[in-house]
Amino acid sequence: MNTLITGATGFVGRALAAALRAEGHAVRALVRSGARADARARLEALGAALVEGDVRDEASVRAAAAGVEVVFHCARLDDPKAPRVDLEAVNLVGVENTLAACRAAGVRRVVHLSTADVTLSGGQRPYVDEDLAQPADFLDARIETRALAEDLCVAASDAALETVALRPGWLWGVDDTGLAARLVRAARDGSFRWIDGGAALCATTNARNLTAAMLLAARVPEAAGQTYYVTDDERITVREFFTRLAGALGVTLPRASTPYALAYALAWVDERRSPAPARLRSEVASLGRSTHFNVQRARKQLGYAPAVDVSAGLRAVQAWGARVGLDAIAQGAIARDAGDE
Repeated sequence: MNTLITGATGFVGRALAAALRAEGHAVRALVRSGARADARARLEALGAALVEGDVRDEASVRAAAAGVEVVFHCARLDDPKAPRVDLEAVNLVGVENTLAACRAAGVRRVVHLSTADVTLSGGQRPYVDEDLAQPADFLDARIETRALAEDLCVAASDAALETVALRPGWLWGVDDTGLAARLVRAARDGSFRWIDGGAALCATTNARNLTAAMLLAARVPEAAGQTYYVTDDERITVREFFTRLAGALGVTLPRASTPYALAYALAWVDERRSPAPARLRSEVASLGRSTHFNVQRARKQLGYAPAVDVSAGLRAVQAWGARVGLDAIAQGAIARDAGDE
């Protein structure tokens, strides 16, 4: 199978490239001209063919997609504090350009990396499925633009170009340059605070489980036009997961905790007073409101089953952390070889 990955230098893109190459698929990696050298080196070591381009430029995506069967659209801007114009350019214009380029290039299927946050609100999501409606008011522009991007992608599915959207929870695992790096930095500087003591349930998605689901989404006929939650499917609290992840990384989290109502109110005020708020309502809701998704649609239609449970994933993270070092993780450094997961 000839494939193209947008956002290939990111955590998911790198993991997906490794999974595709392990199955013998040809991989093209769309990378921006200013992409990190260590991320480029990782992709090249995997045997991916690097193609310079940007999802904000349809022509470059079209050129990269020529002769490709499946495009994995992983490019996104996931920083809730980024300017709205930048979020719209990458998340919205980027998906529009990718869909148009894929149609022009004759691509068969697009697998779109969405997020479980498209249904995030100030309420609980204790055991919901894909029928849960998006909130009337999104908590930040990142969530809004990613929700609109998912809508555009799913609505575009037809006989000529099939699309599938996957909604992972908190992404984590070996080679993580996102959550792991933030957790280590917050533990070191003491800025981490629990919400309601970390009692809320959280939905986690190990990168290996997500990439397995993406490969299934690329080839299962019934997946066309569908949206799927993809998680590790374990009931675990924020406190348990973060404490165990921090322990695997070799750091200890502070004990300080803030009641949810107070944290949410303070974030609401901060968002209105400062162009760069210290904490956002979306972050408070993510940490303080229970989330557990029903993944039966993915299990039944895709044949998805989490291959890596949380305990096994944490052991792999511990081995990775011991190998690369805490400073490298905090800096988001990317080793040439992720090692054995």
